[in-house]
Amino acid sequence: MEEYIRQLLEQVRFKKAHKSIEREIRSHIEDQIEANIADGMDPATAEQKAVEDMGNPIEVGISMDRVHKPQMAWSIVVAAIVVGVLGTVIQILLTKDAVASGKEVFVGGSGKYILYTVLGIMTMILFYFIDYTNIAKYSKPLVVILLAMFMLVINDTLFVFRYEAIRASSLVLLMVPAYAGIVYKYKGGGFGAFIKSLLWIMIPCGIVFIKFQKMPAIVMMISMLAQLTIAVFKGWIKVPKIPVVVAMWSFITAIPVVLVVIMVKFGLMADYQMARIRAMMNTDSEANYTIRMVREITKSVSESGKNSSEIIGVLPNPDADYILTYILATWGDVMVLAVITVVALVIVSGYVISSKAKNQLGVVMGSGCMMALTVNAIANMCAGFGMTPYFSSFFPFISAGGSNLIISYAFLGIIMSIYKYKEAYSQHVDIGIRRYTREI
Repeated sequence: MEEYIRQLLEQVRFKKAHKSIEREIRSHIEDQIEANIADGMDPATAEQKAVEDMGNPIEVGISMDRVHKPQMAWSIVVAAIVVGVLGTVIQILLTKDAVASGKEVFVGGSGKYILYTVLGIMTMILFYFIDYTNIAKYSKPLVVILLAMFMLVINDTLFVFRYEAIRASSLVLLMVPAYAGIVYKYKGGGFGAFIKSLLWIMIPCGIVFIKFQKMPAIVMMISMLAQLTIAVFKGWIKVPKIPVVVAMWSFITAIPVVLVVIMVKFGLMADYQMARIRAMMNTDSEANYTIRMVREITKSVSESGKNSSEIIGVLPNPDADYILTYILATWGDVMVLAVITVVALVIVSGYVISSKAKNQLGVVMGSGCMMALTVNAIANMCAGFGMTPYFSSFFPFISAGGSNLIISYAFLGIIMSIYKYKEAYSQHVDIGIRRYTREI
C-alpha cells in the first residue's frame, strides 16, 4: 500500500494536495481491506487485492493531478477588472465636473483613484499567492501586530502611516480574516474555547471602537460574530448552538451602546467626538442639514441631470462617502442601480466561492471577508440615500480612498486563494505551528 501511494503521489505536481490525496487513497484502501477480510481473505491477500482494485498508480496519479491542480477564479479576476474600470470612469467624470465648476478641492482626483486601484489589484494578486491557511496559522500574532501598529498610528509615532493609502480606518479590517484562524485553533473546545473566541472579538473591537473611528469597529464586530456563528453551527466549538448564538449576538451588539453611554456620562470621549454626538442630536446642525440635503437630492430618483457642480460643492467627500448620492443625482436611478448591482454581484460571487469550499476554514474566512464588504456597502448606501447620519464607511471598489480600495481587493485576493486551494485541502487542515513543525 505504501509503495502504491508513493508512486501515485509522484504524479501529482501540486505538493500541497499530497496530504489530502494520501488521506483519501489510504482511507479507500483500508476500507477495502476490511471488506476483503470480512469476505474471508487473510490480511496480506486482502491488502494486495485492495491495492490491485485501485488501478494503475501512474494512471490514477495522472488523473488526480488534473483534478487537484491549482485553479484560478477567473470570475473574480473579471469582476475585479469590471469594477475597477467602472469606478475609474465614474471618478474621471466626477473629477471633470469638479474641475469645470472650480470645486476640485472637494474631490481627491481620478489620478489617485487609478493609482490605488492598481495598488489594490496588485494586493489582490499578492494575497492570491499567499496560502490563506498561513493567515490562519499566524492569526494571533497578526492581530496583535495590527493593534500595536494602529496604536502607534493614533499617537503619530509612525509618520508613514499618515498617508491615505494605508490609513488605519480600513486596513484594521485585516483582523477579520485573521479571526477565522483564531477560532479554528479553538476547534474541539467547549465553553472555555467559546469565551476565548468572544474575547478575541471584544478586545480588538473595543480598542478600535474607543481609539479609532466607530464604524470600522462595528464592521469588525459584525463580521467576526458572523464567523463565530458559522463556526459554532459547524461544530468547531462544542456548545448548545441556538441558545449560545442568540445570547452571543444579544450581548455583543449591546456593548457599543453601553460603551457610548459610559463614555458620554463620564466625559471619556474626545471633544470632537462629543461634538459629533451633539451635532446628530441637534436638528439645526450641519450634520442634520447634510442628511436633509441628501434626502432632498435622492427624493426623486427618476430625475437625473441635476447641477453636478452644486452637488459637488455641498456634499462632503462626493467621491467617497457620498459617491452614490452623486451618481444618483447626476446620472439617475438606472446608473446607481447598475453600480450597486455590479458591486453586489462581486460580493455574492465571493460568498458563493466561500460556501463551496471543501475546507471549513476557507468557508469561515471567506464569509467574514465578504461580510465586512457587505456591512460597509449597506452603511454607505444608507448614508448616501439620507437614511442615516454619515459614518466612516465606504462603497467597495467605487469609493475613492487608498485603504478602502486596497482592503476591498485584498479580500478578493483571499477569496481567490480559497478557490485556488479548494481541491488541495480536505474538510479540516492542521494550522497549529507546533504540530506543523513535527510533521515536517
